[in-house]
Amino acid sequence: MERPVKDGILYVQHCKFGKRSWRKMRAQLFAASPSGVARMEKFDVRDDGTVLEKTSLRRCARRVIRLSDCVSVGPVGIESCPKATAAFYLTTTEKSYVLAAEQRDEWIAQLCQLAFQGAKEMAQSSARTQPSPTVPMEENSLYSSWQDLTEFPVLVVRTDAAARCGLHGHYLLSALPESLTLKDPQSRQPLLTWPYPFLRKFGQDQTIFSIEAGRRSDSGEGTFTFSTPRAPELCRAVATAITCQQQGKDAPDP
Repeated sequence: MERPVKDGILYVQHCKFGKRSWRKMRAQLFAASPSGVARMEKFDVRDDGTVLEKTSLRRCARRVIRLSDCVSVGPVGIESCPKATAAFYLTTTEKSYVLAAEQRDEWIAQLCQLAFQGAKEMAQSSARTQPSPTVPMEENSLYSSWQDLTEFPVLVVRTDAAARCGLHGHYLLSALPESLTLKDPQSRQPLLTWPYPFLRKFGQDQTIFSIEAGRRSDSGEGTFTFSTPRAPELCRAVATAITCQQQGKDAPDP
């Protein structure tokens, strides 16, 4: 039976209709082993705030984050954290989370150890066992990082929905595999998330990109418009993500 390397209470930040709140959860970190991958497992606590007993965890709903999908982990300065806690972010290839814990630094250190140490050791081992001849190389002018392809700097155009959510100025709009996410341009922390099934419409015209959110979105229903010179590229990224998600749903079970 697998044993967690860390077990404790975390708070997960959620945003609904532009308002942020914290959900109390129990989290466990597991190292990679012959019987499982490195991961974080999250469980809801009881309505009265008490933690589920360890023997009960297997019977309740759990959410799993594969740490092999982790892109970055680090502290973040948020004043409105639950009492006696500090915030940190966890960004994967599919989603960004804002979390809070009493022992924030310990959680960050353990997450980094599990998510990145294995890759670091593999790279070091490869460097020791393989020769590294000097080969002339040139810069690839077409190279784009993962963030370059998925994150777009935008300027919010005033609409009734944007005003209701308090949006104005510059942001980053990220076209992730499962959702469109608006981020703070400095901290890159998620502010609003629109899962693609909750988007009624989307489109672009020259330097303008617009979406029509449904009522189940964090922002509530309404039209959000953004100005960006990369509007066509952003629109294609969203269309591609929606197509891939739809193909995944339509694929027959093996």
